[in-house]
Amino acid sequence: METSRNLLDYVYVLLKWRRLIVVSVLVCTVATAAVSLILPERWTASTRLLPPEEESDSFNLSMLASAAVPANLGRLVGGGVTPAERLMTILGSRRVLGAVVDRFNLVAALGATSREHAIDLLDAQVERELGRDGSLLVSATATTPAQAAAVCNALAEELDTVNRAGKRYQAAALRRFLEERRGAVQQEMLADAGRFREYQEQHGLVDLEAQTRAAVAVVQGAVQELTLQEVKLQVAREQLAPGQPELRQLESEVAALRQQLAALTGVARAEMGSQAAAALASLGPGLRDLPAVGQEYARLALEQKIKEQILAYLGTRLEEAKYSEARNTPTIQVLDPATPPETRSWPRRTLMVLVAAAVSLMSSVVLAFALESAGQLAREQRDQLDRIAALFPGRRR
Repeated sequence: METSRNLLDYVYVLLKWRRLIVVSVLVCTVATAAVSLILPERWTASTRLLPPEEESDSFNLSMLASAAVPANLGRLVGGGVTPAERLMTILGSRRVLGAVVDRFNLVAALGATSREHAIDLLDAQVERELGRDGSLLVSATATTPAQAAAVCNALAEELDTVNRAGKRYQAAALRRFLEERRGAVQQEMLADAGRFREYQEQHGLVDLEAQTRAAVAVVQGAVQELTLQEVKLQVAREQLAPGQPELRQLESEVAALRQQLAALTGVARAEMGSQAAAALASLGPGLRDLPAVGQEYARLALEQKIKEQILAYLGTRLEEAKYSEARNTPTIQVLDPATPPETRSWPRRTLMVLVAAAVSLMSSVVLAFALESAGQLAREQRDQLDRIAALFPGRRR
């Protein structure tokens, strides 16, 4: 019974104050509808962009950096920035936004006081969202559907223009570095070639390997001949008396062979005559000097070979840099170009009216119960005052 009586009390209050509730809801709803009709309309267009793939570093420095730097630390120093995140940064730059402001004369269209103010207003009307697949969603809001689509597509065009200019600038900087480095390597090669030629002339080197084989063959023949003549000399000393012509001849031959062998090994080459020294010079350095001479010769030849490889590598990279600098192809792929939207993004009149009606209904109901409670309190207070006054009958008129 108590629940039914309380529920009837609520129904009684609602019916008693029904005029206030209905009038409040109607007034708020009509006022909100009127305001929504007065508010300027806003239209939002969107385009989805696919950033360019990350280009591999020609010098493979990025691979070395990523291997040496931890993943979390790499993002702090910029190593983990994706192409889409880089495009978001470029899209928010004043260079891109300013170009769009100038193209559509948005200073007057947005009611801005200056170009910088118009850039700030346009930045507030542009939304950027990074998709999980690496794509970039760009949305622009304007006063007309056509302008919203045009501004959105213009942002994509300016973004591609700035990105291409940045890549050309990087390619030009790399080209200048490669040209300077290639020139320095060429100068180093000329200096090394001069030192290599002087070393060859100093030691009589033409083909070290062939000269070494020839010298070893000559020394081998001289050693065999010397061994044979020494055996003959030993036999002659046992059979002939000292001072015999044959014995002296053998002794002279053995001495000449020993001197020749010493000259071939590099021990006494300076003591030989000019003709013999010139003949031995064609064989290259002596066998005793060959290890040190060969080591220095190999070092100089290796330096020359390394410089040749570096020069060839720099030449290849230089051509690639020239190609990248001259290339002017789009770097951003537009997956979904912006089209004029069919429905406005603001104001949402139906939603505004429904929200206003709901809020006014709840507010008027709360007000009705508050007024009813205030009325009951006032009646209870008057009844108490009457009971108090009844205690003093003489004061009643």
